Amino acid sequence: MPSTSYKVLSLLALLIVTLACLPTLGSTAPPIPTLDPNAPLTAIVETFSAASTLTATNAPPTATSTATPTRTPTASPTSTPTFLFIVVTNTQPPTLIPIGSSGKDYECQVLAVQPKDFVTASTAFTAKWTVVNVGKATWDSNNSDYSYADGQRMYLQSIYDLPVNTAPGVTIELTADMQAPASPGTYTTTWGINIGKRTFCKMELTITVP
Repeated sequence: MPSTSYKVLSLLALLIVTLACLPTLGSTAPPIPTLDPNAPLTAIVETFSAASTLTATNAPPTATSTATPTRTPTASPTSTPTFLFIVVTNTQPPTLIPIGSSGKDYECQVLAVQPKDFVTASTAFTAKWTVVNVGKATWDSNNSDYSYADGQRMYLQSIYDLPVNTAPGVTIELTADMQAPASPGTYTTTWGINIGKRTFCKMELTITVP
């Protein structure tokens, strides 16, 4: 029965192919994934961190404040009082005698004499008298002079003409060239004004040779 055998074999082959195409009964379905309950919170935190990082990256730079240096107060110097000792020297000129108060026609008043300090030995110097006419008459230079009268002979010239006419109340300056003595000591010389045969106005000069 060849035809019968062929049919049987065909059925067996079809059965085998069918069974081969069916899924295996012993295999199990893949497991359903388990949902993590903290997954939403974790996602929120990661999103916030990423947003913060992006904001910090794109934000403009913030100016950093620099501390202003403060001045350290320094101690103020204490002023030290300075004491000045002033010696008052009476340089006031003598009081001027009223003109003609003596009742004389020819009278003078000596206001100043120079030099007053030391003069080196054998040194030439100039004697100077400042005088004022306090009499009632004018000193006429045409017949008036002044000359050595007494005391130490220190003069280089013993007589001089009166330089100008000198009316009452007028002040003039009379000078004479002199030379100091060679030896140390104190020396005084006296001069006077001469008008005609009249001598008046005693003019003294005292120097010290060290």
